[in-house]
Amino acid sequence: MTTKTISIERDTYEMLAKKRRGRETLSQVVRRLVTDCPALTVEELEEAMKPFIGIGAGRKARPHHKPQQRHAIA
Repeated sequence: MTTKTISIERDTYEMLAKKRRGRETLSQVVRRLVTDCPALTVEELEEAMKPFIGIGAGRKARPHHKPQQRHAIA
């Protein structure tokens, strides 16, 4: 297989190096990470998110707190 020399920033190199499994080369790490994370279409993402409708960090998920009523002092 032919090779291509690329330049990456040092922090990116270190991130890739941490992802190594055993004696993997960096090329093998990149290949694995790219193929393990296939791109989703919008439709596929919507389908994958259906089980989570109505739960999460949105306003509907938070308990509703009624403001305390202030009583008039007579």
